[in-house]
Amino acid sequence: MWVERVSLENFLAFKTVSVELAPGFNVVLSPNEGGKSSLFQGILAGLYASAASQKNEVLSLARWGAGGSFRIEVDFRLREESYRAVRDFGAKALYRGSEKSQVAKWKGMDEYLSAHLPIADRDLFLRVCGVRHEELGLVGEGASGLGEKIEEILGGGWGHVTPAKVERIVDAKRKELVRGRDRPVIDTNRGAVKRFMDEVSLLEREAARASALAAIREGLLKAASAVDARLAAVDAQLEILKARRDKASEHRSLEEKERAQREKADGLRKRIERIRELLDRRQTIASEGKRVPALLRAVDGSSLDALRDDLAREVFLEEEATAGKPASGLGRHWRPVLASILALGGVLGALVWKSVMLVFLAVGLGLFVWHAAARRGGAGVPPAEQRDELERLRKKRALWAEGRSLEESKALLAECGSRAGRVREVETRLEEAAGKETCDIDAFLAALDEEYGGAAVELRALKEARSALEPFRFDGSETLRLDRDIADRERERERIAAERDDRARDLAALEHLDANAIAERLAEAREGLERSERKVRLLDAILGTLEEARRNVSGFLARELPPLAGAYLSRITGGRYGTLFVDALTMKIEAVPAVTDAGVGSGIPERVEPFALSQGARDQIYFAVRLALVELMSRGESQPIFLDDPFVHFDPERGERSLDILREFAGRHQVVLFTCNPRYRGAGDRLIELAER
Repeated sequence: MWVERVSLENFLAFKTVSVELAPGFNVVLSPNEGGKSSLFQGILAGLYASAASQKNEVLSLARWGAGGSFRIEVDFRLREESYRAVRDFGAKALYRGSEKSQVAKWKGMDEYLSAHLPIADRDLFLRVCGVRHEELGLVGEGASGLGEKIEEILGGGWGHVTPAKVERIVDAKRKELVRGRDRPVIDTNRGAVKRFMDEVSLLEREAARASALAAIREGLLKAASAVDARLAAVDAQLEILKARRDKASEHRSLEEKERAQREKADGLRKRIERIRELLDRRQTIASEGKRVPALLRAVDGSSLDALRDDLAREVFLEEEATAGKPASGLGRHWRPVLASILALGGVLGALVWKSVMLVFLAVGLGLFVWHAAARRGGAGVPPAEQRDELERLRKKRALWAEGRSLEESKALLAECGSRAGRVREVETRLEEAAGKETCDIDAFLAALDEEYGGAAVELRALKEARSALEPFRFDGSETLRLDRDIADRERERERIAAERDDRARDLAALEHLDANAIAERLAEAREGLERSERKVRLLDAILGTLEEARRNVSGFLARELPPLAGAYLSRITGGRYGTLFVDALTMKIEAVPAVTDAGVGSGIPERVEPFALSQGARDQIYFAVRLALVELMSRGESQPIFLDDPFVHFDPERGERSLDILREFAGRHQVVLFTCNPRYRGAGDRLIELAER
């Protein structure tokens, strides 16, 4: 068999692709994630996927985001016939050559291919004809790892379920079942057969004593039943009394909660009333402010202080203008300046000498005389800058006082200051009532109203709940009487419980050997013993069959595999290894170095186990064995082999020899080499390049 063409649509990495393969050596060149694995999976699915399958592993092959199913067409040749397998999991059919009529469809297609393909099983086809790079790295890690891998391929196992491992598991299971049957072991190590044998013997002895104890147990059970009935009656009475006490306690608790909730609601109501009162006062003050000129309504405290300073300055300038006194420079501050000079002169004179004091007195007297002359020279006529400043202040006052006199302006500013103080006081009280320095008082008041409403609703619910429990309002004497009744019932219950415990101790002291239960257990033990013995017989048969099957497979491999694989290995390694050895019992594979003319390795060549070789050498042994397996499994017919970069660890010389072998191998079997290395571009008969997806 060989594959002629593969067409994929919405399959894994491909939106659409069509690849034609030659019957000889094909090289599929593609970068990483370029679609090599997707192409191989497409071939497997086209030949082996069930036509009616809806399993997740098949449905998951659809290209991500395609929005529908996929379609696969695989053209292949069986002997002299050409076929085209079509699978789109909506219309599945098999055609012969270019004919339009169907050879088979649906499940009939699977049955036809299973009957005609050289390797009918998908997993076996994948193991024999698919040589993946990751498999090369897994072999040779143990002394018999390579041999077991080959046995796994031919024996139908996979992963941990190889024939050798199955045989070991079955043998271990048999030994576990019969442990202790033929020789003494500790109890914890007994097998199932021995455990059931001992259990049957023990139960047979116990069955004899079980019936004698049954009558005694029956009498004790009747007495215990009567005590249980009395205890149940007392428990019922006690439950009623405790329920009444719980209701009374709940009533008292509700009363306390109602009282606390009422206090909370009253506090919220008073707080709301206080805030509303302050808001009314603030509104009243705001209404009073409407009498104030418009320019004064929006001024803050600092602006108001500035207006007071301007007014005081205007008054001062008016007085100076009226009295004819200079109102600027040293004239306004001559007294403090003169006093400071005289004081400084007196201190220095006292500390240093009197002449300094006389100098300061003379300077002070001169300043006094100059000031007096200046006042006499300018009496009644203020300087020009004073008149300009006074005029400016009068115009400014005319704007904010709206034509009021000085006295009226003073009164107006005093009124504004008083109103600002009252506003600050109200705002302070609002902040205290709200408990915050800054907040939206309207929103806060609305939140308080809502909280008050919730408190009122909860208070009403508490009242209703308390009213429902009003029949359980007990005074002190009633509560004491109820507690005494409960205490009496509890003491009575303790007496009955003690009596019940006595009956229970009597029953516990009595050896419990139920005849019926022992009979059932005895029957189960005998059945378990028979079942275990059947398992032992079955495992013996399985071990015999496995041993015979393994001898057949291992004998076939030991006889047929070494000549083919050894010849390939010798060519790959340039004659370094002459052949391979396969142990017919253990499936252990060893490489045999070639005998040299120089005498090195003369005599019987030493066998080398794969794990002692390099990774490249192990890969080459496995590669040679896999080519030989295809030859053995094909039975003289053409069979495709798919290689996924098997030469990663090969040196250049051995890699070239391996390519030569593949070229010869391609004369008998179709070869498809998947690689991302451009050096293999011209290695085969046909090159298929897949673009990066």
